[in-house]
Amino acid sequence: MFSIAAINDTDSRGQWEPLAPTKEALEFHLTQAYHDGLLKLQAKDYEKARELLESVLKDPLISNAEVDNNTTDGHLLQLKFLVLKNLATVFLQQGSGHYESALRCYLQAVEIENKDSVVWNQLGTLSCSMGSLSISRWAFEQGLLCSPNNWNCMEKLLEVLIAIGDEVTCLSVAELILRHWPSHSRALHVKNTIEETESAPFAPRGIDKLEPKHVRLKFHDKRKAPDENLDEGTALKKLNQNIELQIAEASWVALIDGLLGILLPLNGCGSEVGTGKLYRSGDVRLSILFPPCAEIVMEPVEKKEPTLAPSGESMPPNDNDFQRASSSKEKESNLLEEQPQESGVLVLKVLGAANSLDMESRDVANFVRETSKNYGAYHIGHLLLEHAASKSLVCLDAHVKFLELEKLLRNWGQDRTPECSLFLAELYYDIGSSPSNSNNLSEFLSEASYHLCKIIESVALDHPFYSTFGNKNFSSFKSFQGTDAISPDSSICESSHLDSSLLSNKSPFWARYFWLSGKLSVRDGNKAKAYEEFCISMSLLAKNENADNSCMVQLPHCKISKELTVERILHEINLLKVDFLLEKTLGEMIEKEVFVECVTLLAPLLFSANSLSPSLASDPKGDGVTPVELSALDILIKACQKIKPMDMEVYLTSHTRKLQILMALARMGECVAFGKAFHQKSVPKMLSGPEMVSSDGTSKHWNDLVTDEVKEILQCVSQVKNFIDQSGESNGIGLVSIFSDIQSLLLAIMYNIANNVFCKKSSMQVNADHLEQKQSNCFIDAAIAFCKLQHLDSSVTVKSQVELIVSTHDLLAEYGLCCAGEGGEGEEATFLKFAIKHLLALDMKLKSSFNSSSREISPDDRQPSNDNDFKTSENEISSDKKGERMCGTHNSESITARKDDIEGITSKGTPSFSGQEKDNAIALQKQCTNVDKINLEEKCGHQLDEGDDELSEDEKEELELMIDNALDQCFFCLYGLNLRSDSSYDDELAVHKNTSRGDYQTKEQCADVFQYILPSAKASSRTGLVKLRRVLRTIRKHFPQPPEEILAGNIIDKFFDADLCEEELSEMAGSEGYLETVTKMLFPDGGNLKQYKASLLRSSEPYLDVYSNLYYFLAQSEEMNATDKWPGFVLTKEGEEFVQQNANLFKYDLLYNPLCFESWQRLANIYDEEVDLLLNDGSKHINVSGWRKNITLPQRVETSRRRSRRCLLISLALAKTSEQQCEIHELLALVYYDSLQNVVPFYDQRSLVPSRDAVWRIYCENSMRHFKKALMHKQDWSHAFYIGKLCEKLGYSYETSLSYYDKAIALNPSAVDPFYRMHASRLKLLWNCGKQNVEVLKVLSTYFFSQSLKDAAMDIISKITPETSLLEEDKLEKTEKREEVWNMLYNDCLSALEICVGGDLKHFHKARFMLAQGLYKKGGRGDLQKAKDELSFCFRSSRSCFTINMWEIDGMVKKGKRKAPGLAGNKKALEVNLPESSRKFITCIRKYLLFYLKLLEETGDVCTLDRAYVSLRSDERFSLCIEDLVPVALGRHIKALVLSINQVETAATDPASSFEH
Repeated sequence: MFSIAAINDTDSRGQWEPLAPTKEALEFHLTQAYHDGLLKLQAKDYEKARELLESVLKDPLISNAEVDNNTTDGHLLQLKFLVLKNLATVFLQQGSGHYESALRCYLQAVEIENKDSVVWNQLGTLSCSMGSLSISRWAFEQGLLCSPNNWNCMEKLLEVLIAIGDEVTCLSVAELILRHWPSHSRALHVKNTIEETESAPFAPRGIDKLEPKHVRLKFHDKRKAPDENLDEGTALKKLNQNIELQIAEASWVALIDGLLGILLPLNGCGSEVGTGKLYRSGDVRLSILFPPCAEIVMEPVEKKEPTLAPSGESMPPNDNDFQRASSSKEKESNLLEEQPQESGVLVLKVLGAANSLDMESRDVANFVRETSKNYGAYHIGHLLLEHAASKSLVCLDAHVKFLELEKLLRNWGQDRTPECSLFLAELYYDIGSSPSNSNNLSEFLSEASYHLCKIIESVALDHPFYSTFGNKNFSSFKSFQGTDAISPDSSICESSHLDSSLLSNKSPFWARYFWLSGKLSVRDGNKAKAYEEFCISMSLLAKNENADNSCMVQLPHCKISKELTVERILHEINLLKVDFLLEKTLGEMIEKEVFVECVTLLAPLLFSANSLSPSLASDPKGDGVTPVELSALDILIKACQKIKPMDMEVYLTSHTRKLQILMALARMGECVAFGKAFHQKSVPKMLSGPEMVSSDGTSKHWNDLVTDEVKEILQCVSQVKNFIDQSGESNGIGLVSIFSDIQSLLLAIMYNIANNVFCKKSSMQVNADHLEQKQSNCFIDAAIAFCKLQHLDSSVTVKSQVELIVSTHDLLAEYGLCCAGEGGEGEEATFLKFAIKHLLALDMKLKSSFNSSSREISPDDRQPSNDNDFKTSENEISSDKKGERMCGTHNSESITARKDDIEGITSKGTPSFSGQEKDNAIALQKQCTNVDKINLEEKCGHQLDEGDDELSEDEKEELELMIDNALDQCFFCLYGLNLRSDSSYDDELAVHKNTSRGDYQTKEQCADVFQYILPSAKASSRTGLVKLRRVLRTIRKHFPQPPEEILAGNIIDKFFDADLCEEELSEMAGSEGYLETVTKMLFPDGGNLKQYKASLLRSSEPYLDVYSNLYYFLAQSEEMNATDKWPGFVLTKEGEEFVQQNANLFKYDLLYNPLCFESWQRLANIYDEEVDLLLNDGSKHINVSGWRKNITLPQRVETSRRRSRRCLLISLALAKTSEQQCEIHELLALVYYDSLQNVVPFYDQRSLVPSRDAVWRIYCENSMRHFKKALMHKQDWSHAFYIGKLCEKLGYSYETSLSYYDKAIALNPSAVDPFYRMHASRLKLLWNCGKQNVEVLKVLSTYFFSQSLKDAAMDIISKITPETSLLEEDKLEKTEKREEVWNMLYNDCLSALEICVGGDLKHFHKARFMLAQGLYKKGGRGDLQKAKDELSFCFRSSRSCFTINMWEIDGMVKKGKRKAPGLAGNKKALEVNLPESSRKFITCIRKYLLFYLKLLEETGDVCTLDRAYVSLRSDERFSLCIEDLVPVALGRHIKALVLSINQVETAATDPASSFEH
């Protein structure tokens, strides 16, 4: 224990509460307590050991630990197992009074660990000593399963089998022992005894001659040895002595077994064993003895063989006793073997249920005491039958034995009361009506008729028969043949003689009599007589109701008809009328198509009562096994379908009744509860797996019909939905009760399938696979119908419907059925498709209600435009189509029912049922032990008080999230689509047994998936689309390209290759009518967008949505950047195909969306990137001559440039915002500008230079035009920068270009690019225009870098202009002044350029080259060497006198670095803003190298030239780029050498004249 508080918390110390101990601490204390218990056990302190061990078991940690797959409780379960095993040892040490507790401990221990053969051995030994031979046998068998060579279990099992009397198994075990130990004496003896064929007549044989014996086993009530000396020839001389009858337990079954053991031999049955041992008589008084009370409680199901002995002497039972006892125990043992993991719990429940048998035990004891002065077995048997009739005993297990006993007593001579005869007749009829006795039905009916005749005989003396029952034609047969339904108070059933005292005094008795007689008459085919008897029975019940307010007679002893009511009899009467109508009238009515009259006639007859008839009547038109009611219902359903408008109430009720009957005939338990109202059905009694797949074809036939009817109900519900949609929700309110009835039946079907098929697969026969498939489909269909009916109830909230679908999905996933369909292999997935459709509809409903409520709350909100309204309606239409497509052509409705584990989970949001229904649901749920239960509380949950429209915004968001999660799970299971791959979700989607792995097989499947992901894709960023890449790729496998018809008239390719005047388009760009002009160019054949869309619809349906969106989103998700590939990738064929594939995606999208701005822009980017990579990689990997020889690459460059321009021209027409227009203008200008540059690989800077022709000039003008328009949208320095450069190229005035440079500097003072360009252009003008051009000097003086020099220069210029003096001296002075100004300007430009190469800009090689050129052009003393030294920075390093030391200008802004100071003390922080392309960089290397070689030659630097030649030949980095310059370096080297030699020889000081090779 410890406490935690803040350090400075001084006020709450007195209020501190200790924290609870940790789980680890609790486990340690439990282990310590267990260890202490073992020490006490070792010290033989049993009381203390028991106390300690029981305390461990009672601890919540131990008691809550369950046997499952949870590994976290494994050590706790192991501790619990050890405690139970040792606690059982403590109980054994405390004596026999604690044996029951020890048995419980062992049973609980084997539940936890069933592989410990020692525990199984101890359990079997203990249970044998307690007399529980079935448990003992099961334990030893389980021990052998754990340890097949365990001698203890083998030998003990042999003795237990001898005690039980299981001869076959005993012989098998003996042979097993002999295989391991051939000389085992006991096994040899048992084997020889059983196989012995010769024996004395009437002597015991086989296992009856053996006596169980084992040194460690105790057996109660051992049988007498077969060789015991008895006087076989001596008869008892006193028949009036008592015979003691020892029965196994105080129960009716045991008592009857004892009586049958005496009476059967006397009637010639089973007399071959033991009849010679002792004289038996049915007229000798019986003294019935019970086992001790403790043994009764402990062994309530142990059926010990009854024994009888005269004068207290024990006597062996007869053969039949052994057979019944052995059969009972084998059945119990087989039950335990079938469920080895649950058998311990089962036995515990049996032991714990002893209290429930106390009542029966007391009744048996009272009966025995009351009949103690009996006259023998016959007498006590007679009294037992009378007692059973008077008390209507409900012991169903004893009913067959009652009938067996009755046959033995029938000729005894004692008359039975009419009540006893009626009781026996009802038992015969009830048992004979059971499907299991269908083969012996006639025998049971004959016996029932016999006992009804005995009733007539018993009353004939006092009441003459003819006077009471002779006038049987009182209800005319003509009435029977009428077509009107009969009511309980109908006068047809009235007769004056019914007031006789005989009938009136015992009306319940005679009502039962005439009811049973009528049922027998129906079986005999005498329908007129049956009609009359039913009428009498109903009248008697009606009179009884008037007398004591009870119109019901209880028949608890009957299994099928547990009560008799007026409603039930009325239903049978109306069925007789229906049978007559089937024979005479209905066929003609259907042929005449009088469907309304047919419905009016049949409906009152069939639906007069909410009860069913269990009997099968012959169908005159069928095969003799179809009930009359089913035939009539089929006709009624057919008639309802023909009526317009359809009577939905009758139609639904007909299907409900039909399903109810088929379930009864399919033996799906008592869920249809004959004789009870629909909502008072008893709990279904399910069949076992083997019964479900029995060889009897009848059961399979009815099961198939149930499956077919469930499918019919699915179609019926669809029709009801259409009816409600057309007529309004108010018409569906009256059908809710019928919906509830159908749902109850569907749940019963689902329960039956889950319990008998899914959970008992191992016990089924060979044809179980086929059955399981059909039953699985039925399970899915039933749940679909249930869910669909729930959705038809308008009172059910959206949240409830979502929860229903989610829980259904979980249940189906539990059984691996969520993706199953008609074929059972997942190709249909009917549930998932319905769930998706309905969830999408719910989502739309929720959002529409939310939007409508929002508009009501905020009426001033901005209304959407007409265009938005149009788009909204289109989206709604698309959603409707999407829902239809997702369900395909099937009725893909959802299925549901929720699964409970051990405890019930109350489902919320479903309609309430009556309390009676809720009790039935709970009762049904309680029977679902050890299997996954269908949560019937889906029907018992409470509805939300608030409607969907009353939910708060947070609740709506939560509900939307619930719908999204449900949709995600459905699509993940159906298509393998997972949209939760990021970390924004707290939980992952569940991977169910048959979840799809994303292998979409058909176009329909792919279209379904795409419709689902479309909203998500539209709302996703590129990162989100990447997650869908795998799905989109899979979908494209089925949609690789648009249909051939669309591709044949490809408007995009035609536009790319058309002969267009781009100059006119550039001039029109941004003006009114530009979009219309571009659209006409896209549809050159006189068509328009509307006509083109219509052609798309014809060619692409039903997948227009897929074609219209797939390619764009796939392009967004793909890695389309060729830059990320290896260098030179785009030059290869593979690279060309890569670009083409990427471009095709956008081209396909544009075929369906020709005015999509994003697609045009992205397509332009693809082509522009291709051009950029072709030129950049080509400049590095291909020399100029190689490029010119290659036909494909230059052609690809020109084609992609043209396509890029045209994409941008259309994008410009589609751009909506000023930002978009500015961006497109800039891109267009750059595309045009790129075509003007003198760069590799097109040009070599020597002989190959751009031709400044008309095309070149048009490109310059187009580029300038778009830069100017971009500058109008946005004042960006780069726009002004490029305009200035284009002005220079086009030969505009110096002032114009310099003004744009100045504007660019003003827009971005920190950019080095416009600053460099400004002063580089000034420097070029100075050396090109000379020193005497005053206008140039004046213009250039305006843009001085140094402000002080600017003032001085302007002052000088003002003095020399205007030029008025003609004197030679004045001209010379002005010439000097102009030279002075020129020098000031030249030095100013050089100073400015030095700023561009200082500090971090030392690798800004363009400025360094221009600086070197400026020094070279200046031509002053030392300027040549300065120029060489300046440029040598690019071609030398600290380790080599010649190397290419140049780097691409990356354009990245580097902050925090030292900035180069400007002149006059001003510091200008300049940064590179424009990156340098690779082709431009290679071009600069070539240009600088040529100039540097020239400087080396002129300075006579032979050593550097030599090193340069060697270095260029061996250079690996730029070998392909500069290999054509190696000869130039060699020439410069040779020339320098020649000049040097000449200088030495002639001792000349003037430099040699230059010559060129």
